[in-house]
Amino acid sequence: MRAGGNELDLIVRRGSSLRFVEVKERTRSDFGGAVGAVGAEKQRRVRRAAEAYLAAHPELARLDLGFDVVALEEGRLERLGDAF
Repeated sequence: MRAGGNELDLIVRRGSSLRFVEVKERTRSDFGGAVGAVGAEKQRRVRRAAEAYLAAHPELARLDLGFDVVALEEGRLERLGDAF
């Protein structure tokens, strides 16, 4: 989904929690791997997209918000909650 000119990979609501999830896949772990690919610029873009999404859905702003990263690397799946 696109919001605020940026992409949101997943938006997940569970109870009173709303998570904006960045998904990255890398076949190799060099150069920081999948998690390392979510640097400061990517985080800024995801935050901007989340702000735009919440502006369009103000009823969700009262939920507990967070940013997670799901990384698929060398056949392993890892979820980093509250990644940034």
